[in-house]
Amino acid sequence: MADDPSYPVGTASVAWTDKSGNGQLHVFSTDGYDVIERFWNGSGWSTGDFKQPGSQVSATGYLLDDGFYMRVYCTSGDKTTEWCKDGDGDWFQGDYTTN
Repeated sequence: MADDPSYPVGTASVAWTDKSGNGQLHVFSTDGYDVIERFWNGSGWSTGDFKQPGSQVSATGYLLDDGFYMRVYCTSGDKTTEWCKDGDGDWFQGDYTTN
């Protein structure tokens, strides 16, 4: 993307303590074009499998008996799209959208 303008980085994070008592931290960052996921694995940072278009990002999460649920909201152009990860499942597009 050498010809694309440089945008400020945007960041959102979600943290929780899992059932084993381990701290979990997931950070979602955008370079103005794509949102990616990085997470702390206990000894260092790793890249997650999340990558979606977006110039802005926000995130939230909640803990239920069967695991932690993450929601990431990526804005690209005039549309915000919800991405969901329930427990150990795969990422999927949620129902929320601005359009």
